[in-house]
This record gives sequence, structure tokens and C-alpha cells, in this order.
Amino acid sequence: MTFRDLIRLVWSNLRRMRGRALMTALGVLIGTAAIVVLISLAAGLRQSAVGDLSQFGPVNQITVLPGAIFQSFGATGISSDAVLTPRRLEEIARMDGVTAVTPREQVAVPTTIKLDRLVASTTLTGIDARAVRAMGTLAQGSPQLGRWTAIVGARVGEQFVDPRRRTTVQSDEPLDLYGRTLQVELTRVEEDGKTSTRTVRLRVGGVLAEGAGQDDYSIFIALEDAEDLVTWYQGQRPDRRNDGYSQAVIIVDDPEKVLKIEQELLLEGFLAFSARSTLQQINVIFAVIQAAFGGIGAIALIVAAIGIANTMIMSILERTREIGLMKALGATNRDVMSIFIAEAGAIGLLGGVGGVVFGAGIAKIIDLIAQAYINNQLAASGATGDAGLSLAVIPLWLPVFAIVFSLIIGLASGIYPALRAVQLDPVKALKYE
Repeated sequence: MTFRDLIRLVWSNLRRMRGRALMTALGVLIGTAAIVVLISLAAGLRQSAVGDLSQFGPVNQITVLPGAIFQSFGATGISSDAVLTPRRLEEIARMDGVTAVTPREQVAVPTTIKLDRLVASTTLTGIDARAVRAMGTLAQGSPQLGRWTAIVGARVGEQFVDPRRRTTVQSDEPLDLYGRTLQVELTRVEEDGKTSTRTVRLRVGGVLAEGAGQDDYSIFIALEDAEDLVTWYQGQRPDRRNDGYSQAVIIVDDPEKVLKIEQELLLEGFLAFSARSTLQQINVIFAVIQAAFGGIGAIALIVAAIGIANTMIMSILERTREIGLMKALGATNRDVMSIFIAEAGAIGLLGGVGGVVFGAGIAKIIDLIAQAYINNQLAASGATGDAGLSLAVIPLWLPVFAIVFSLIIGLASGIYPALRAVQLDPVKALKYE
């Protein structure tokens, strides 16, 4: 029997029992649609989570904290001897793939930043001037970080308010800080209870391009300037050789090397994390969710497979004499098996294609309803704009997977009925009824 003859015979048989075949395919359709809807919901949740990953920073940077901070809390794998001293940072800078390493010291001093009549309250962060070029792209200015100069994040200008009106700078007219001079007022309380104030002037020599997380809202100054301000506030210079820094940032030349370097630092007792590792953890979590959701839909397909097997067994009882006649005319057991397995596979394929179309439609409806609800909630809270989130996302592989899986389920469910058909004795089959 040629493949063309097989297709014609299968099509003819399915048309003859089209009512039962369509009802059986409907079970496959429901199972396939369940897989498409559930996995698309998991993919949509994953995309939403990954879309918010910018808050963790660029994917080629690793944040490192000394182990002593967390060792006191009983954190496993964290060593109190892992200290970010200048010497240790130099050793990290020589690791394969590391472009630059910089301490990242926030000036923990009560600070008010003024620009003309505008006032802002934001963080001053000291970094190594040699690492500025590797940290990010500048939208304006130069990466040179000299004495009492600053490089500001892209959205620092939004933090300024007019104290007379208590309003922020208008978003449609962003405040351009490049080339401006900021007046920084620092306050401390003396031993006698009196308040002491120090004022420094920072010239903005560069503005970072908008991109990632908290850097957009930070003001970066040279590490020496930050040390000067901390020394003034505390009354003594920090002992970096022994106590080290509270935080450091490692810039890697290739994001693919981030996880390897991060793992080495963890083995040394430091606490290290990055946007890359966070993304990996998110992918693992949502892969498990997708597998669980897909498993729920697969249960419906397995139930549908039982329906296909039942339909084909009933078909054998109705076509016993036909099977006997085919064998008497020279049809081999392989031909008979091919017919029944192909019919079962066709039912699975038909239900799979219909399930993908139906499931995609249901997923789109759920997405539209969810977006409308979220936008209404945003409007009710006074927020403007569109959330822009998709609750249901259909990956390119999902329709192909769903159709192939349905076809396999159909073919597998036809094996047992086909074996029963093969075992029929031609003489007894011809005498049936």
C-alpha cells in the first residue's frame, strides 16, 4: 500500500464516521487548548518579570558585599574573612574577564542638594574614577571624574522640587544638569549638641544614559571626595586596609562570564549577585511553572487519548468483515496497522490544530481582559499611561509543540486498536455477522 493510498483510505474512513471522529477530536482540542492557554499565561508572567529586571542593573555588572555583613546572621557559605580591601579588589580586577572594579561607597550623611531655588534629596556615591568609562554610556559630557566633579544618573533631574510650590520639575521639560554646579549641604551634630554644616560645590561633568535601575537616580563622585565627606562627618578616616569597603561593583567584558565570576566570589565567602543570576533564577522558576501548567493540560490530552482508543476499538467491531476482506485480498498486517494508527493520528492532528487556534483565541481574550482591568486600576489610582503588560504570550515553539504532541498522543492511542485488528482471523472476520 502506497502512502497516497493510505491517505485516501484514512480520509474516506474518517468521513464515514465523521460524527464520532469529530467528537473524539473535540477532546483532543480541549486538551491542546488547555496546554496553549496555561503555558502562554506562564510565559506572559515570565516576560513581565523579566521586563522589570532593569531595576537590578546592567547584565554585565556584579555587586559584591563583604561576608562579614551576613556571616553574623548565620548565612551559609559566607565568610567573615571575605573583606573588600583595596588589595583584594586589585586581585579581583586581575580575574579573567573583569574589565574594571570599583568600590561603591554611599555617603551616609544627611545631605541636601540645591540648584538655584530647586532642592533635591538623593544619594552621593563614591566610585573609582578609573572605572567610570566601563560603568555605562554617557548621554552627555566626559567620563573624567576629577576633584569635586560629578556624573549624574539620567533621572536625577526629576528629583528636584521647588520648595515654595512643593512640586517636582515638569516631566515634559526635563532639567538638564550637564555643566551645572550643584550646591551640596551636609549636616552633622557635634558633641555639644550643636549642628554643624558643610557646603561643597559639585560641577556636573557628565550625565549617564538612561538604562538600569538605581544608577539613574544616583550622583557619582570620586572615591577620594566621598572619603573626605565621610571623614568630616565621622571625625576620623575609615580604615580601608583592614575594614575594607561596604560594597563593590565588578564590570565584566562579556555577560556570559558573569555567572562564572560570581560563583568564584561566592566560593571565596563573598556575597555576590547580578542581574544575570537573577534572570537565571527567574527562568528556572518559570520553567517549573510552565512544566506544571503543561502537565495539567497534558492530563486532558491523556483523557482524550483514551477516547481515541475507544473510538478506534469501536471502529474495529463495526469493520470486522471489512478487515477480513482486506486480509483475504492480500493486505498485510502492516497495512492494517498503518490504517488504524493513521486514523488515530489524524484525529489527534485535527484536534491539535483546532486546539492551537482555539487556545490562542482564548489566550488573546484573557490578555485583553487583563490589560483592560489593569489599565482601569491604574486610571482609578490616578496613574497615567498604559501598563503595556501582556498576561498571555505565545512563544513560537508552543504551537508546533502542541500540534506535534497531539499527533503523538493520537498515534500512541491507535497502537492497541491496531494490534487488535491485526490479530483478527480473516476467515472468522468474514463470517462476522
